Amino acid sequence: MVIRLNNKPKKEIIVALAILVFVVVFINFSYGYEPFSAMTFFDEPTELNLEIPDDNFTRFALAVTFAYDMLPTIAQQFSISAITVQLLMTGFSPIILAVISAIGLLAGQMILYLVGMFIRKVHKGSFGDIAGNHHFLHKYHFLIYFAVPFVGILGDGAMVYSGHQRINPIRIIPFLFLADLASTARWIIPTVAELEIADAIK
Repeated sequence: MVIRLNNKPKKEIIVALAILVFVVVFINFSYGYEPFSAMTFFDEPTELNLEIPDDNFTRFALAVTFAYDMLPTIAQQFSISAITVQLLMTGFSPIILAVISAIGLLAGQMILYLVGMFIRKVHKGSFGDIAGNHHFLHKYHFLIYFAVPFVGILGDGAMVYSGHQRINPIRIIPFLFLADLASTARWIIPTVAELEIADAIK
């Protein structure tokens, strides 16, 4: 009897690590928005503000952010950083902005998934069989879908192909959403830090 050891990382471990990263980022924001200040025990925590101001600029900025993030990478040929920076300068919660941006990214990814499903329907499966259980999209789905928001047009192509191959969206949405949050935090954290520094040296 031969016992085979599986050295491949389990998807449960990957998910746990991703959740841990998100929790660290969340705590990070909660404690004054300074990188890893929650772990130093030297800074006093500041009050976490999750209120959404009811004004025209906030509604406009959030709508623009959400719509922009829904666009495929090839259509994002302009920057909306001036709007998001101005929104953060008003004191808007970076946590809420991160979540709204991540939801926009996820919505755009699922639209691409539906495009892939439509392509298969139009061509009636002429591009090959639907991915089986041993297909790489199933075998490495936790790695592939974590990478989607970080690899630009390749990520868009992966979502179209996933829809074409009828990959179960329930299995991939959690991975996508956590990756989208990480992708959003990647630019929100440095932006908030720069605003904090600029405010401190005034």
